[in-house]
Amino acid sequence: MSHPRHTKPTADAALAATLLLAPVAGVAADPAPALLPAIHVSAEAEAPSLTIPDVQAARDQLRATPGNVSIVDSTAYRDGAVMSLHDALSRTPGVYVQNPAGQETVKLSIRGSGLSTAFATRGVRLLRDGVPLSRADGYADTSWADPFNADYIEVYRGANALQYGASTLGGAINLVSPTGYSQPGVQARLEAGANRYLRTQLRGGRAFDNGVDAFASVTQLHTDGSREHAGQSLTRFYGNLGYRFSPVSEGRLHLSVERNRQQFPGAISLAQLQSDPHAAGASSERADERVTIWPQTVLAYTHALDLGRAGKLALGVHYGHTRFDNPNTYLRLTSDSHDYGISLRHDLDGTLGGRRNRFVWGVNLDWGRSHNRGFGPVHLNDVLVEPSDAQFQDIGGRRSTAELFVENSHYLTPDVALVTGAQAVRARRTGAIDIVAEPTYFPIFTPSSGAATYSGVSPKLGLVWTLRPEAQLFANLSRSYEPPTSVEFQNAAGILQAQRATTLELGTRGGSARFGWDLALYYSRVRNELLGIESPPNSGRYVVTNIDDTRHAGLEAGLHGSLPLPGLPGALDWNLAYTFSRYRIANTPAFDGNALPGIPPHFGRVDFTYRHPSGFYLGPSFEFASRWYVDQANTLSAPGYAIVNATLGYAAPGGKYLVFLDVRNIADKRYAATTDYIVDAGGSDAAVFNPGLARSVFAGVQLRW
Repeated sequence: MSHPRHTKPTADAALAATLLLAPVAGVAADPAPALLPAIHVSAEAEAPSLTIPDVQAARDQLRATPGNVSIVDSTAYRDGAVMSLHDALSRTPGVYVQNPAGQETVKLSIRGSGLSTAFATRGVRLLRDGVPLSRADGYADTSWADPFNADYIEVYRGANALQYGASTLGGAINLVSPTGYSQPGVQARLEAGANRYLRTQLRGGRAFDNGVDAFASVTQLHTDGSREHAGQSLTRFYGNLGYRFSPVSEGRLHLSVERNRQQFPGAISLAQLQSDPHAAGASSERADERVTIWPQTVLAYTHALDLGRAGKLALGVHYGHTRFDNPNTYLRLTSDSHDYGISLRHDLDGTLGGRRNRFVWGVNLDWGRSHNRGFGPVHLNDVLVEPSDAQFQDIGGRRSTAELFVENSHYLTPDVALVTGAQAVRARRTGAIDIVAEPTYFPIFTPSSGAATYSGVSPKLGLVWTLRPEAQLFANLSRSYEPPTSVEFQNAAGILQAQRATTLELGTRGGSARFGWDLALYYSRVRNELLGIESPPNSGRYVVTNIDDTRHAGLEAGLHGSLPLPGLPGALDWNLAYTFSRYRIANTPAFDGNALPGIPPHFGRVDFTYRHPSGFYLGPSFEFASRWYVDQANTLSAPGYAIVNATLGYAAPGGKYLVFLDVRNIADKRYAATTDYIVDAGGSDAAVFNPGLARSVFAGVQLRW
């Protein structure tokens, strides 16, 4: 369907442009007069966006992946409070995601990636519409992945993320943005509840009749957190502006800007967890540890071309800027970082040898630089050694990563696809620490500089067998390669090595709305696993190191369905997400055979929701985890737990409004949602436990017009 071209921009187009406070390039007059009257096409009749596929198209494409992948529709998590990624992804097997303090930042791990990472993520690439939210070296703050600004979320575990160039142990999470096509109209949402939690969001979208569509949202969040010294205040703008240059060419501009102020409550001991889980960690509270991030800005442009028989071409460019100020228990740190990059992806779906063949190739090029400074007062093991607020350190770093990837799916028969692929990566890391001054009474800083280049190739071989339209088997054998970040690649022991892994995965998926399943088994042999160890404990100082040989194995089981209830209208929807994880240290004299700490061997969630045809819904959910170790020596563990939640709500027909009541941890269970990573607790009660949310009640309303 073609779009009319106008002799001047319309008023609607100008209104769309103001949503991003930017002009629309390319909405220009046609110099030749039209020979026929313009045909105006209504927004409802517009074709969907070329740059952002709808959820059904994404599901169809993921069925060709020879591994465990998931799509999480935003309608699946908006029936209750959405405090963080936990509420969006905790129903997804294989994804460990927790927000222990009731803040937006979470601990995120897939298949044991980033076990020692408390809030940022390692080994899981964060994307928006295929463009990185992560920095050029893979670092990302989980709060950058905002589920409120996603129509749906794609979860690619492990090597299944190769189609975006990612070859990491954990894979990738891709947030797919709302547009003026998918979210027409205006929507307001308010959530409020325990711990002075208040989140408001106003968003709107519109598709115009000249090829322009726009979406914008503003979010405000405040919470005191579920513990002392755990407050957070955040303001975020996100918007995108699309223009259809022709029926086969579309561009989209994305802009997000946010300000975040957040306190850190710190970890406490097991005895404190059981007696006073609301307390803050002594060192964090004493130092008033907190961060102010302003600005956090991401600007991106994506362009899609439908080349017909020559396939589809996607181009993306992005720029990110982050500035933060972080007083902590060691010294005050400030940072100013810039990251930018370009990505190209070509998807060609045709035939080879008379059989269907899909070939995907692409390039990702990313660069970044950071300037960090360290100021006093200076603490060493909670002892004030320098009261001055002068600058003591000046830290600079640069990073670059280049990736070339290819993936080919050849259909041996209409139902069996052989998938081959590979990623080649070359990464450069440089860093220098200059000493501006030393503490007067106790010199403790050491100047250093270094550079490292990392190169690797990660092949992949997979098979997808469609037994019938509603059932598939899949298998893949792959490698992954992860260079360290630019702030971690060197320490007192020297230059770190890249983390490598070889993974075997087998599984099945299928079903219908009445009953469906996703099951996968995986086994990874990991070399030089990158882990950050707090040294000394409770100091707030982390040293990243390589562990020579580890094993990651697990089961990811997702079951879901809908049951009619005898004598009652409507149905009972249910969902089970269960994950078994077995992570072990191997061939290491001190800890050979010990469990890697940080993740429960068994964890999951079960949801039951009764939905009445009128729009009324209610039901419980159960979250559970087994006991897990907190140290490599396996001398201290966090107790297992099970908590009960419940949601009650009403969704008006047509989506005009939604109201809900969401009760968390009804029995007021005292438990650790996450734990810090340490080497050896020595049998003592170390302060490494981060309590989960206590009994809390939240309510919300959502209006659309």
